[in-house]
Amino acid sequence: MPRKRERFERTDVPEPSPRRNVIGAVVAVVAIAATVAVVMFAWNRANLESRMGDNALGDALLSQAGSAGPSEGYVDTGNEVHSTLLLTSDSLEDGGSLTSARILSVNATAGTAALVNVPTDLALTVDDQPTTLGELFSSQGYAACVAPLGSAAGIGFDNAILATGDVLEEAAQLAGSGTENLVRSASGFLSKIRTNMDATGLLSFAETLSSIGVANLAVSDAPLVAETTTDEAGNVSETGRQVIDRTQLGVAIGRFAAA
Repeated sequence: MPRKRERFERTDVPEPSPRRNVIGAVVAVVAIAATVAVVMFAWNRANLESRMGDNALGDALLSQAGSAGPSEGYVDTGNEVHSTLLLTSDSLEDGGSLTSARILSVNATAGTAALVNVPTDLALTVDDQPTTLGELFSSQGYAACVAPLGSAAGIGFDNAILATGDVLEEAAQLAGSGTENLVRSASGFLSKIRTNMDATGLLSFAETLSSIGVANLAVSDAPLVAETTTDEAGNVSETGRQVIDRTQLGVAIGRFAAA
């Protein structure tokens, strides 16, 4: 008579259980969430870092023709003046609308600074075609405004900042920060701007603003004059548009003085 084989249960092999399955699922979800968090952190950091050292603004600054000299009756003061173009828009991407334009000029010799408001409907001529600052911004982008406005103002911009609001106070508060942790400590500020400046340049800008004090900036509107044109016969007529009085702007920011 054949013997009946006994059945033994293995104790070294875990049996599947609902609890074990739940734990495995939780571990998988946590691992995926951690990976996503790391990727998002890296992407956000890279995105914020890209707001500095903007190539389009850097190239536009390099394309400027340079500063214009004073008109008759005025002389160059010899002051060390550095100017930054501040553009404000509803978007940091091309295609947005220009809401304000300002020129921040720091007179390093005198230890003062002027903040000049430029109208968005300022008359400009680009490639022999009449346009306005606002139209140029909308049609060709923020970087396209740098050289034409610098030429119209008779100055060469050292730096440029595009922002979604007035960020001067926030910029001044960066004074004393380190370049190593700038992205972390100033993420809110960086999310609102684009600039040609790198971290070192931006912190230098902040130190200058902080030392002068935003409340001490001499705020004014850009001096304007009627745009004129001269025909072949030498007759001068007004076009109905307004342009910047370059000499008076130079006086306002400390570059020129009456002879």
